[in-house]
Amino acid sequence: MNAVPPLPPVIPSQPAPLTTTRKPFAFQAAQASLLAPLIAFGVNIVVNAGSGNQASAAVNIITGSLSVLLIVLGFAFGVAALFGIRRHGKKGIMGRAVSGVCINGILIVFMAISIPVLMKAAERAKARQRQNGGQEQAQP
Repeated sequence: MNAVPPLPPVIPSQPAPLTTTRKPFAFQAAQASLLAPLIAFGVNIVVNAGSGNQASAAVNIITGSLSVLLIVLGFAFGVAALFGIRRHGKKGIMGRAVSGVCINGILIVFMAISIPVLMKAAERAKARQRQNGGQEQAQP
């Protein structure tokens, strides 16, 4: 009558799910917003230093387009992070997101302001090229 009760079944321990160590999207978006302009400037510095300021027009167009894309995405990620504050709280998100939006926003404004100036410079360069082309043909 002194029977021993059966042992409970052994359940192997399972590792903790990976979602507990992962940061929320709003935090990651805030970081991306803050890092985007730094990466854009870094790419431009590396390309210009590596080519010795003699990069082809195609390389300059590609790096410029990549920089603009990174800055615009940084702005968008900052705004997305600000919308995520309600769900995930301010800690670690608010400062990065606001900084990223401000930095990227200022850079976007500078780009928008520089477009008319660059268009006028291109027109002047074309006019000079036409003048120089006409003089070279008349001289020989």
